[in-house]
Amino acid sequence: MHPHALPHPVIGFYVRAESPLEAKAAALSLWRLASSGLVQLQGWEPLPAEDPFFGPGLETGAP
Repeated sequence: MHPHALPHPVIGFYVRAESPLEAKAAALSLWRLASSGLVQLQGWEPLPAEDPFFGPGLETGAP
């Protein structure tokens, strides 16, 4: 979470899915779960969703 990002805070979820639509649905489900447990987030609604794609075999630089 990047709470001081402008114009809105940024929250990222990493999900594995078969399609961008499934990935966005999974991220929204995660958001609902996370925001339901934190009073500070309960009034927030997700705005845009961006999906950087990582495919099988993609080098990420991770060890």
